[in-house]
Amino acid sequence: MNKETLIKKMTGVLKDGVHVIDRDGVTVVYNRKMEIIEDRKASDLLGKPLMETGKINENDSKLIEVLRTGLPQVNHIYTGINKYGNKVIGNVSTWPVSEKGMIVGALEIVIDITELRMLREKVLGITKDINQLAQKGKNHESGMNCMISDIVGESREMEQVKHLAALAAKCDANVMIVGESGTGKELIAQSIHNESARRRKPLIAENCAAIPENLMESTLFGTVKGGFTGAVDRPGLFQMADGGTLILDEINSLPVGLQAKLLRVLQEGSFRPVGSGEISRVDVRVIAITNRDPEQLIEEGILRTDLFYRLNVIDIFVPPLSEREDDLELLTGYFAEKFARKSGKTTTGFMPEVKEAFRKYPWRGNVRELSNVVECGVNLAENGELIQMAHLPHYFIKQVREVSRVTQVLGEVKADRKAAELNLIEYMNEMEKALVKDAMEQCGGNVSRAAERLGITRQALQHKLRKMEFQ
Repeated sequence: MNKETLIKKMTGVLKDGVHVIDRDGVTVVYNRKMEIIEDRKASDLLGKPLMETGKINENDSKLIEVLRTGLPQVNHIYTGINKYGNKVIGNVSTWPVSEKGMIVGALEIVIDITELRMLREKVLGITKDINQLAQKGKNHESGMNCMISDIVGESREMEQVKHLAALAAKCDANVMIVGESGTGKELIAQSIHNESARRRKPLIAENCAAIPENLMESTLFGTVKGGFTGAVDRPGLFQMADGGTLILDEINSLPVGLQAKLLRVLQEGSFRPVGSGEISRVDVRVIAITNRDPEQLIEEGILRTDLFYRLNVIDIFVPPLSEREDDLELLTGYFAEKFARKSGKTTTGFMPEVKEAFRKYPWRGNVRELSNVVECGVNLAENGELIQMAHLPHYFIKQVREVSRVTQVLGEVKADRKAAELNLIEYMNEMEKALVKDAMEQCGGNVSRAAERLGITRQALQHKLRKMEFQ
């Protein structure tokens, strides 16, 4: 079998379109799939210079340009009508073909993504329907009806958070909620809406990190039919939330360019849907959420300063679970009852060693991690049985052992008289104070650099400073 026959056989069975030209721009390969996608016959192209066929399309132009420049062009979108008269959408990538350092041709691959795009449109449509259901109040099971009184926590820190949330609910200002992942920031955002004057209007929540970057603008501001190829009339999140509240989680995931458009909506209450020449006006309160220090995001160029000030009219810092020792037992009991009820079991208690492990564990995943660990214990324990260490996740048991080992080492280094007079918790608090004080002195009082030195967020350090009365 000669080379030409082999190439024809190989490309003929491919599900992707293939078009290859030589150094003179003459088509040497044009497979069956490409015939279908572009509605052309291979016999009209093979052995002929593209420029002389008289039927140059946008894909041909890319081939010729890549042959001329030697620079690849990848992931372009092609839209046309295929051999059967149906709309076809392709992902086009074109590369130069070189031999001994010389450009001897160009290769183009077209992947038919028509079905994928249609599926995306269906998914977006489903998302719209779900959001519309949320507007009608049919979202009780999703937890969107959370009230401030539903937030579990009696510590001084959480009482302050609930106090600020109650004040925010009484006004119409934008809010920024900052805290580590798993601390319950979105529940607080929902409670602010549900106790505000907007409570009978839509509450729309979206995680910005979950939106593909190329869909962010259309997701936020919607699209109009005919605005671009394949566009349909679809409202964006701002239109869905008109009159109500829009919760934007992980706000730092928005591209800086799109942040400018968001800023305009916040300032003027107006925007242009993608592909539209007309201005749309909305009345939306935005509650932004981030798990990173906003000031650090600004320093890194991730968050626009003007957008920060527009969003941060009221700021709420949600402390990590490790800073809420008074809430640990309350939350543990709450989750145990919740999951016991869900699984049809009687209320389950905990063995003393489990309670001690919970007290010592750092809870880096915060309240969300505690919930998952308790749920595992409830499900693995027999009905009415006390939860034991063996009922908890393996990773948790492993880390508890490591914490115990470190605690033992710390206990062995209580050399000075003052340390000997303290119990472990008091000693750990003294050590923490000493570390924080040293970091602040080493960094000349700069909170951001001290936080980086300690490996914690700026908000967490500020919280510790207030707690320790360093400020």
